[in-house]
This record gives sequence, structure tokens and C-alpha cells, in this order.
Amino acid sequence: IPMAVARSWKACRLSIPLVLSATLVFLISSILLSSTPNRGLVDYQHGYVGHALTRTCGKGVPMVSTVTECSSVSPASQVNRRLRAQRLKCLTPHTTVFPWTGQGVTIRPAERQQLMPLSSQSVIDDLAILCTDAIFEPSSQRLAQNIQKYLYKKLIERYGSSNSNENCLFLATNADSSVVGCVGLEVVPVTKAGKPEGEDVEPRPLLEFLAVDPSARGMGIGKSLLKQCEAKAKEWGYKEIVLQVAADNIVATNLYKKAGYSVIAEDNTIVRPKDGGIFGGMAFEPTVHLCMRKDLNGPTFPIPTFSLPKLF
Repeated sequence: IPMAVARSWKACRLSIPLVLSATLVFLISSILLSSTPNRGLVDYQHGYVGHALTRTCGKGVPMVSTVTECSSVSPASQVNRRLRAQRLKCLTPHTTVFPWTGQGVTIRPAERQQLMPLSSQSVIDDLAILCTDAIFEPSSQRLAQNIQKYLYKKLIERYGSSNSNENCLFLATNADSSVVGCVGLEVVPVTKAGKPEGEDVEPRPLLEFLAVDPSARGMGIGKSLLKQCEAKAKEWGYKEIVLQVAADNIVATNLYKKAGYSVIAEDNTIVRPKDGGIFGGMAFEPTVHLCMRKDLNGPTFPIPTFSLPKLF
């Protein structure tokens, strides 16, 4: 018995330093894990993160839900590595939160891979979320999800490879390649008011899906997107662009007017999505839309002539 007790005591003496070392490592790792993310969460609570975190992170994952999910787990627990890296990326200051400061926004046509649903470079999810928030401003999360699904299909139909009409989708991206704006142009048979039926139906460039992230507005992104569409329409050989915008969308209407678009008619047959009620889904309601047009040739003004007085 004395020999067994001695061996047990010797084993305990050898294991005590190991236990103390493991405890010390655990405490240090807990402190390190809790420091950096907590600073980001404090910034989020004080509002420094802004609207960018209310949109998406990565491939269409809502940033707010990502932050909430991560912050609800103890920093010392074994959090999934991918989720933790995603949280740190979302809360990185000056890159993800304010990436469009300075001259960091680039506008170019979307590449084919970006408009393919199964491609790793696909941005269709991001575009559907951006257009839903910027154009429709849904009143509920359920309605937002239904509109996103609807726009997801429409974007593929209008600007995917299966569409034989002349079309182009422009993307405005910031320094880390996040989409902060978009606009689409498609040549379809419509009237000057953008209606599919009428006396003057002929192929015309129809502008749709103009959307700019609310936190990136005021920088001229929308105006630049319009200029890209106008240049593309001229390249295709057209002298006008037509569009339709909801009459109560004051921000978009003012932007179009400042860019030289004129209201030529109203249309109360265009529908807008709304909540489907207690049974879920999505319904549609007629909404007054303004039919606008711009002559790309522009008005011609006579060049004024001046006669200088004779000095001598």
C-alpha cells in the first residue's frame, strides 16, 4: 500500500504542472478572443458600422444576422472557424464598413460568370438583395425574402446568357469587390413611354434595376451608372432611352430629371409587390408609374456670336 500511494503521489506531482499550463493557455486565449471582436461589436452598437452591415456578408448572408449569431456565442467557446473569420471580416473598419471613401468605386459591365447562378463568382444574390432594399423598401422580412426570390429570377431572365436581346448589366463595386450599385439596359419592343403595346412600338433601350446602396448615395454613383447606359445605347445605335419609375419614388425621380429625363406619360397598370397577408407569399397591387424618356442626341442650341468693340 505505501508503494501504491507513493506512485500515485508522484503521478499527481507530474500532472499538476500540465494542468496549470493548460489552464493558463485557456485563460490567455479567452482574453485574446474576446478583445478584438468586442471592439467591433461596440462600434456596431454605437452606430459606427452604418447601413453596410444591414445588407450582406459574402454570398448573400445578412451581416446583421451574422454579427448577432457570432456575438451570442461566448468568445471562449469553440466557434466554427469559418463563422469567426466571417465576423472579423464584417467588422474590419475602413475596408468593409467604409470601402467607398475616396476613389474606390469602379463601374463596369457584369461578366458572364457573375450572372451564372452556380458560379463561384455569381453576384445575383447580392443584386437581388440590393435592388430589394433600394427600390422597394419592403415593410417586413418575409416580404423582402419573397421580393429577393422574384428579382433573382428576373435578373437571370433579363441579363443572363439565355436572353437573345441586346442587354447589359452594369455593376458598381468598391475596393473589396462588394456591389454597391447596379443598373440594367435591355432592348425590347416598347413605345416611347416604355409600354409593350401602342401605336409606336419599336425596339428601344429600356432602363431598369437602377439601385444604389443607401450608405453609398450622394457620391454620384447613380449618375455615373446612367451615363454608362447612355453610352452603351449610343454604341448599339439608339438615340433614346426609356424607363418607368414609381411616382412615389422621389429620390429616383429627381435623379432622372437632373440627368435630363422627361416625364411623357403616366401608367397605372404596372404592379408592385406587397405582402400576401396571413397566408404568406407575395401579392401585387397597381401603382402609378411615371414614363420617362431621354433623347440621347440632346437639344441643339445656336452658338452665340459676339462683336467686340473697336479699341482703336
